[in-house]
Amino acid sequence: MQASQIVKTAGDAAAHTTVVATILGYLPGIAALFSILWLAMQMSEKIAGKPFHQIMRCGFERIQDVVRRIRGG
Repeated sequence: MQASQIVKTAGDAAAHTTVVATILGYLPGIAALFSILWLAMQMSEKIAGKPFHQIMRCGFERIQDVVRRIRGG
């Protein structure tokens, strides 16, 4: 198993554990927020088939294009 896969698996386990612990009232809401963000990143990678940083780069490029069009450039 590759190191990156081990890190992802550990992150997934930690995120799921945090969500369950938060639902049970053991952890504050900020921990749940971080877990939700982690799981959203994982889901978007699986749906898009690309690493999350590439997905974000595409989103930022689209926003920059919209801003250029609004400014008339």
